[in-house]
Amino acid sequence: MTGRWRTALLLAWTGVLTAALPVQAQEVADDLIHSRPTAAFALTPDWGLESSAAQLQSAVGTTTSVAALLRDANRDIASCNSAQQQALPENYDRTDYPLTSGQILHSSEKFCWDPGDSKVDYWIPQGVTGSSDADDDGLWGENRILLVSWHYDESGPDKGVRVSFVDMKNRKYRHVLLVEPTANANYKAVPIHAGGLAWLGHYLYVADTDGGLRVFDVERLLEVSDAQDSIGKSGSSYYAYNYKYVLPQVGWYRQSVRTDCVPSASQLCFSSLSLDRSTTPDTLVVGEYRNGRSTDTAVDGGRVVRYQVDASSRQLVLSGGKAVPQDVVTVPRSNLQGVQTWEDRYLLGRSSNRNHSWMHSGRLGGATGTNSWAVGGEDLYHEHGPGITAGKLWTVTEHAWSEDGGTFIDRRAIFAVPLSEIG
Repeated sequence: MTGRWRTALLLAWTGVLTAALPVQAQEVADDLIHSRPTAAFALTPDWGLESSAAQLQSAVGTTTSVAALLRDANRDIASCNSAQQQALPENYDRTDYPLTSGQILHSSEKFCWDPGDSKVDYWIPQGVTGSSDADDDGLWGENRILLVSWHYDESGPDKGVRVSFVDMKNRKYRHVLLVEPTANANYKAVPIHAGGLAWLGHYLYVADTDGGLRVFDVERLLEVSDAQDSIGKSGSSYYAYNYKYVLPQVGWYRQSVRTDCVPSASQLCFSSLSLDRSTTPDTLVVGEYRNGRSTDTAVDGGRVVRYQVDASSRQLVLSGGKAVPQDVVTVPRSNLQGVQTWEDRYLLGRSSNRNHSWMHSGRLGGATGTNSWAVGGEDLYHEHGPGITAGKLWTVTEHAWSEDGGTFIDRRAIFAVPLSEIG
């Protein structure tokens, strides 16, 4: 959560920090995870962009496979330097909220970005998913892949969202720009926060904070010209702000109330996204960010909403033409940038501004435990083990900027911890 959110976060930081660990009695009734009604968060499917995406594909030419994209990867992932490693949960250094050694999580895998990305503050990493979401065997074809979304935060034209396709074997990656097809075989950027990703079959689901879920098709990857810093068709060529590949949107799941996102009994903020493969059928998990807790029991620290996924189509299961949540809960923790569920446990990744924060976990009707977590940790992704067993929980950290125009702070890293360590 960055850019225009930073000022509000900094002003509110002192007040909301007390909500991270044991909660003061006057703030909420209790410190438990509660079940809530589901009807308000039914989503309306809209696949009207499929025909426009097909028209665009025909105009641009042959699609590019994910495997071919990875072979054309043009950036190297890097080992994390000492400053970047300070963001990791094993380096937890808070003395205001001390944790025991048994509460400290340790990264089992980690890497950092090419300096051309880690030191750029106007592209900000947010969502994370991977081939373990996309397919049962954890691979897309022969490739183990991570996907990370970045939203644009700079004056001038909003370049929207790019997604990094990371080849974990060859340690290389390439950015792809998300686009929304428009009339006459053209497209525009997608100006959303993209705080969460989930890769289901050939669909990439992207959280649209106040609108719902956008759906992109990885089998429609298109190669365009990277010679011009513009968007869409110009003359006989297509451009995407100097990016070589675009990924078109094909669908939406829209919520009925769409305004600037303010959590309420009738409106959900789609802040993060993950896939739970421990349920039957799989469930798509939406997490909601709230900057502080509330005495409103319909909202509290934010909601976690789960939608069933059809096993064959990888679209959301419908009832009466709507995607109706399987379940909804409120959680007694605020400032959650990432949520994952696994075998009826809620894993809640809290984010702080320039300090380590916490990974909370608990079950319906129960209190939450606390482990160490990252500086600026964002969305969560469970890379399952063999046979879809418990594996690794991934996140990406977002922070890299100059503090008051002074010393550059680089805390951008990508890491995983064993799910079995979180207790």
